[in-house]
Amino acid sequence: MPKAKSNSVRINIYVHDPGIRRKIKTVAAQKDLSVSEYCLQAIEGQLAKEQQSPEETGMRILNKAVERARKFHTKHFGGRVFSVNSADLIREAREERSSL
Repeated sequence: MPKAKSNSVRINIYVHDPGIRRKIKTVAAQKDLSVSEYCLQAIEGQLAKEQQSPEETGMRILNKAVERARKFHTKHFGGRVFSVNSADLIREAREERSSL
């Protein structure tokens, strides 16, 4: 009996690392998905991320950077506030560098 025609298109993905293949199969099974379904969801998710507008991407990156800076400040300075204006420090450093 001939197979019914499908609208699906096949994409082959070669995975050379057996560990990655095991992880994919394990996670797909945990989510009760076939490997193909799991990979398609992962690809669609990555495509959605890459299709974000530059503003969305820029804001996401900025927000992550600000959060990392806050964590660094808290960890290393314990919430203490600098008494010196950072713009003044930068200006002084530039002046020193240009006078060399």
